[in-house]
Parts: sequence; C-alpha cells; structure tokens
Amino acid sequence: MSGRFPVPPSPATVFNTISASMVRQVPALVKRLPKPPFFIQKKVGEKALQTLLAEQLEMEEFDFLQGHYLQLCIDDMGLSFFLTYDNQRLILSDSAAQADVVFRGQSPEFLLLASRLEDPDTLFFQRRLVIEGDTELGLYIKNAIDSVDFDQWPAWLNSLIQKTARLIQQFNSEDNVRADTPLPG
Repeated sequence: MSGRFPVPPSPATVFNTISASMVRQVPALVKRLPKPPFFIQKKVGEKALQTLLAEQLEMEEFDFLQGHYLQLCIDDMGLSFFLTYDNQRLILSDSAAQADVVFRGQSPEFLLLASRLEDPDTLFFQRRLVIEGDTELGLYIKNAIDSVDFDQWPAWLNSLIQKTARLIQQFNSEDNVRADTPLPG
C-alpha cells in the first residue's frame, strides 16, 4: 500500500453530480406532491401569464385562441392545463369539453423551449414536443410562443431557466455519449 489517499472529486464534479440528480428527480417529486386547489392555481397562473406575456397580450397576439382551448401537458410532472383567451387575457381552466389543440412533452423540453437553447421547430420535428389536434391552431400558438421576448422577463427567472436548461443540455449530451459508447467485452 502506497499510503496515498484517493483524489477527491473536484467541486465542479460534485456540483454537476448533485445538479444532475436534482434535475432528474424534480419532475417525479412534483408529480407526487398534492395539487393545490384549482382556484389557487388559476389565480397564480393567470397572474403570472398576464405579467410575463403583458406585451403580447396588449398587442392581441393571442386573439386567435379566442373561443379555442389549448391543453398543455407536462407528462413527467403529471401536470395538465387548459388555456383560452378572452378580453386580452389568457384564462386558465381546469377542464374543457375538448381541447382544440394539445401541446405535450416532458419538462426538460419545455425548459429548453423557454430558454431558446433549442430551436422550437427542432423540438417539434424531433417529436420531443408534440402538437395533437388542430395543427393549424398549434402552429399559431408555436409561432406566438416563438415571438415572446423572454429578455423582458425578470432577470432572476431568465437566469434560472437558462442555468437549468444548460444543465439539461449537458446531461442529455452526456447520456448520448454513454449510449453511443460500446460496452467492453
């Protein structure tokens, strides 16, 4: 025995390992949490939408959604929301008779969309985000989302989205490298 101690991992390695674990476990944790009553979700969600999308709402960029419903499904978190537009406001509903269009995907893809680190068309063409139902309405919605100026959002929120999305990209690329590496033998 040489009496040498093993070299501890660098702080960056420890941080990346912890971050990877958190990013992968948060959706399952959210899925297990009890859902707050819908009236609370509605009040908080609509306030956030009106604030974050104020410029687009003022310019009536969502008027094509009037009388129609978008269902947003974040599958890995077990979350589903119905959204419509009325009187220059986005309105949340806990259910709709039938959504005209459904956007479905996993939380990492929605974060990559919000961060602009992945092109929206790429996410949809690779079927990492899926549009079901009225595809014409879905394309209007995708284009409206694509026109959102995320730089107008609070700096802390943009920073959180960007950092989380970069971690997701990093872990996805590491997973792809591991998947492409042949097993010894």
